[in-house]
Amino acid sequence: MRKRLLAIGITAMMAVSMFGCGQKEAADTTDAPAPAETEEAKESEEKTEAPAADLLDWEQELARTYSVNGDETFTWGYITMSFTDTFCAKVQEEVENYTKENYPNVTLNVADGKNDVNTQMELMENFITQGVDAVLLTPVDSDGDVAVCGLAQEAGIPIINITAEPNCAEEDHFFIGSDHYLSGQLQAEYLIENVDDSETLNMCYLEGSNGYTHTTLRKAGFFETLDEAGYNYELLASLEGEYLRDKAMDITEDWMVQYGDKIDVIVAANDEMAMGALQAEQAAGVTGIINCGIDANDDARKAVSEGTFGCTVFQNAVKQGQWGAIAAYSACASDLQPEFIEIPYELVTKDNLADYQ
Repeated sequence: MRKRLLAIGITAMMAVSMFGCGQKEAADTTDAPAPAETEEAKESEEKTEAPAADLLDWEQELARTYSVNGDETFTWGYITMSFTDTFCAKVQEEVENYTKENYPNVTLNVADGKNDVNTQMELMENFITQGVDAVLLTPVDSDGDVAVCGLAQEAGIPIINITAEPNCAEEDHFFIGSDHYLSGQLQAEYLIENVDDSETLNMCYLEGSNGYTHTTLRKAGFFETLDEAGYNYELLASLEGEYLRDKAMDITEDWMVQYGDKIDVIVAANDEMAMGALQAEQAAGVTGIINCGIDANDDARKAVSEGTFGCTVFQNAVKQGQWGAIAAYSACASDLQPEFIEIPYELVTKDNLADYQ
């Protein structure tokens, strides 16, 4: 996965406060400082002042290099993956909040992708017809959405992908999101460090939807890390839960019938599926299974606190939304070239849960 930071220089642009005070989420404690008012002043400031010490570490370099204002008038289209997806709804909310507070002259039109590539294709065609200046997109399918992004590229409209990335050339789109391999790796490291494998650990894995790059990467990060460490486990089953709580609950109910009390661990590619597994366990009166998820949603953090989750992995929806809006504005107002802004994942356990409340 690419590990570079976005670095740009935008010449002769007046700058006002770029980072506003959008809705905050766990582990989001600060906003970036206003950039220098001119390139000359900016260069002088970089020599004499470091970014604010309370910035998140990964934002330090980005805060040095961005210099855009919110005074120009643009219209954006935003095609979500689905209005019903818990994490994507948080990202959407922050895009809307941040744009309203920091880019008051931007009109943001949000449309529901309904978890369907064909719907996203139609929405993209509509936005192109309307003459939008940029499109933000959370892809439904990494392969299928290549064509959706291609429509924007053919029309000369910048495309900013948030959270999930299509399998098209890196230079053709922006990606604001996280290294999904790392999220699976963090789940594996939690087990390695906290769950004794002196006896073989029996494990079930709930996969995300087929076709997503992040589905593949989360699973690969998890199992490759376990195998490289020589962790002693047996994979009883691995099935596609489609990132849905109800689907995962049904699968887990079947697993408990099939494997009885053999299951030691259920690892899921997101919290919704992990919560579905937990609900199936609770309905059956089963205790003692270690559950692990990704996203650090409210109910997952509660489960960590109660000890019914071993861990979850924090994916920063607020920062994805903020930097998605920043990238969209920068793409419209400058010669910014498509890049990847990585929003780091963070492991959440009982030991550090207070940092994410």
